Amino acid sequence: MGLAHPWFLLALPLARRARGLDRLVIVLLVLGAAGPQLPLRLEKTAVVVDLSPSAGYAASREAAGLQVPGAFYIGFAERSARLRSPAERRTDLGRTTRPQRALEAAVAAGADRIVLVSDGLWLDRPVSPVPVYPVYVEPPPHVGISQVLAPAAPREGEVVEVRALLESTTRARATVTFAAGETRQTRELELAPGRSSLAFRFRLTGPTTVSVGVKSEYGEDRAEARLRPLEGGLALVVDDEAAARYLEAAGWKVRRGRPADLAGEPDLLVIGGPASSWTPEDLARLEGYLRLGGGVLWTAASRGLFFGGWQQTAIFEKIPLQPEPGRGAAVVLVLDVSGSMAGENPSKLRRAVDGARALVEAAGPEDTLGIVVFASDSRWLLAPRPMTYENKRLAEERLLSLTAGGGSQMEAAYAAALETLRNTDAPERWAIVVSDGQVAEDERRRLLELAAASTCCVRTIALALGANADAGFLERLAAAGGGEFYDLADPRALQQTLARLGREAFADRELSGSFPVVPQSHPVTRGLENPPPLAVLMPARARPWASAPLMSEDGRAVLALGAVESGRVAALATDLSRSWRGYEGASRLMANLARWLSNTPARPGYRWEDGAGGRTLHVYGRFDPLPLAHWEGKTVALEPTSPLSYRLRLPAGFDRPVRVSSGGRTVFVAEPPRGDEWPDVDGRQRLAELASSSGGRLTAGPPPAPRRLPEDVAPWLWALALALFLLERWREYAVG
Repeated sequence: MGLAHPWFLLALPLARRARGLDRLVIVLLVLGAAGPQLPLRLEKTAVVVDLSPSAGYAASREAAGLQVPGAFYIGFAERSARLRSPAERRTDLGRTTRPQRALEAAVAAGADRIVLVSDGLWLDRPVSPVPVYPVYVEPPPHVGISQVLAPAAPREGEVVEVRALLESTTRARATVTFAAGETRQTRELELAPGRSSLAFRFRLTGPTTVSVGVKSEYGEDRAEARLRPLEGGLALVVDDEAAARYLEAAGWKVRRGRPADLAGEPDLLVIGGPASSWTPEDLARLEGYLRLGGGVLWTAASRGLFFGGWQQTAIFEKIPLQPEPGRGAAVVLVLDVSGSMAGENPSKLRRAVDGARALVEAAGPEDTLGIVVFASDSRWLLAPRPMTYENKRLAEERLLSLTAGGGSQMEAAYAAALETLRNTDAPERWAIVVSDGQVAEDERRRLLELAAASTCCVRTIALALGANADAGFLERLAAAGGGEFYDLADPRALQQTLARLGREAFADRELSGSFPVVPQSHPVTRGLENPPPLAVLMPARARPWASAPLMSEDGRAVLALGAVESGRVAALATDLSRSWRGYEGASRLMANLARWLSNTPARPGYRWEDGAGGRTLHVYGRFDPLPLAHWEGKTVALEPTSPLSYRLRLPAGFDRPVRVSSGGRTVFVAEPPRGDEWPDVDGRQRLAELASSSGGRLTAGPPPAPRRLPEDVAPWLWALALALFLLERWREYAVG
C-alpha cells in the first residue's frame, strides 16, 4: 500500500494536527480500513471416513495412517456424525453410502478442504464448495443380499412369490436360506460376479415376515421383508361353476351372480355364459370396468365365449382369443308371414321375429344368412350376405318391420332358398322353414319334390309353429329334405330353438379327443408341469396383441392373455369342467391366472423412487375414498397424479414405513427399500469425478500438506488503535 493511497491522502492533514499517540492511532485506523491480510493460519482440514459396509475397516485404517495435522474427523454411511478419532467405528449410520451429507457437515464445521477416504461405491453425484482430496480404498470381496422383493399388496390365501436379489463381487459358493413362518427352504449355489435372483413361494395366511440369509466364505448377510396381506380377493363368476370352485380352493371369495352384479366392482370377473344374458347397459358397465383396471376371464363353458355369441358383440375385440377362421355356413330362413301367423297374443309372427333375431345373432362374419318371406307372394327380406355387424343390424331392422297378412304361398320362397344355397360353396347349407304349414294340397306335393331333389347339397329343417300347425306335412318336408322336424305347439319355444339351431349351424367347432398341452414360460404357468391332455378344445388363436402361455401340441392357443385399457383380459379355449378333471394343476393354473388378472392398476400397490429432490412414494389402485398416508403421527392426503395413481413426497433418505389407508381401513404398509450398497459402478472413477468438480485431486498416498491461508489483520489494528487512544486520553487526564 503506497503513500498515494486515498486513505493516506485523507489522513495526512489529520496526522499533522494530532499530537502524541493520536498520530499513531490515526495511522492504525487507516491501515485497518485498507484491509491488509497476512498468511497467518493453516488450512482447516476435515477427514471424512466412509463407514459403510462396503468400505469395511479399510477406510478407518487408511484414515488413521494419514497423520493430517489439526484435522477433525467425520464418519458417514447413510448419515454422518463427528468422530473422536479416525479409528472410531460407528455401526449406526446406515447400510448405504451417501457422501453428500458428510461433505455438507464438514463445510458447516469450517473446513477449508476435505480429505475423503472411501471406496466410491455410491449412486449419488455429490458436490462440494471446497476442494476434496479423495483417498481410494479397495472394497473387500463381498457376497450378500441387495434387496428382497415382495408383492406390494398380496392377498390373503394366495401363493405369493418373494425374490431375493443376490450380489457378489467374486465367484463364490453360497448357502441361501428362506424362512416364512413354518415354511423353510435352503439352497446351495455357485455365484458368479454380478447379480442373480432366487424365488421363494409359499401360501400367505396372514401377516408374515420373510427372512433371507446368505452365507459364504466371505461372511454372512441377512435381510427380510414384511408382508401384510389384503383381504381375500372377491371374484364375480357368471355361469361357470367349475371356475367358481377352483377360485374358492385358491382362497378367493366367490360370488355367483348375474351381469348386473358387476356394479359392485369385484377384483376379478369370470364369464362362462352367453352374451345374450348381457344387456347393452351390462356391456357398457363391463367396458367401464376394464377402463378402471378390472380383470376379466372368458371361459369356453358349454354356453360361454364363442358358443355364447360373444363374437357378435362390440366387446369381442377386447377378448384375446378368436376362433380359427373357417369357410362358414350358409343358411336361408324361409319365414311364413301369412295371415294365419297373426293369431294369439303375442302373435306367432312376433315369436318368429324374435327367433329369427336369435338366429341372426348366432352367425359370424364368415357365415352367410338370407331371409325370404312368403304370404300371397314371396320376396327377399334380406338377400344372402355375410353376417357382419352392419348386416346384422340391417337384418334386425327389417325383421322388426314385418307384419302378417295374406295367403300362404310357400313354393316360390322355398324354391328361391334352395337355388341360392345350391349355388354357394359353404360346407354347411341349411334351409330353415318356419311356418304353420297351412298350404294347398297340390303345392305340398311340389314342395316335397323340391326338398327331395336338393338333398345332395342342402339340408331342410322345418319348424311347425302353433297348436293349429299342420305338423304332419312339415315333418314330411323335413324328412324329404334330409333334415330335422320340430313341433312347436307352444310358440314360446321358438326363440330358444332357433338360437340353438344357429349355434349348431354357425358355431365354431368343438374338438373332442386327447390334446396334449405345451406350457410356455409365464407367471401363469408356473408350477404347471407335465399337464395331462385336454378332453375338449376349440380351434382358436391368440390375437396379435395377446400372448398364449398355454398351447396345444398342434399349435393352437389354449389360453390367451392381454391388457386392455387399464385392465387385463384372458380367454380359455377349453372347458375345465370336462378337461383336467382331478388334475391338481388345474386349480394351480386358475390361482395363478386369477392373481395375474387381478394385478392391474386397480389393485393397490406402491413403489419407491429416489431422486435429487428426495424420496417419493408412488401409490396405485382404486380407492374410495381417496387414500391417506400416515407416519410418525402425521396424516396427509396423497397427491393424485393420474387416474388410479397418487404420490407422496418425502425427504431424501427417508427410511420409515408409511401406512396407507382408505375409508378408515389400512390398505397396506409401504416398507422403504433396502439401500443398494454395492452398486455396479467404478468407485475410483466416482472419486476422481468428485475431486475434479471441487478443485481437488485424487491422491494415491497421503494428501498434500495444508497450506497457510491469508488472515485479515484489520480487527487487530483497530483493537490496537483503540487501546492507544484510551491510553492517550488517560495521560491527558493524569497530566491535568
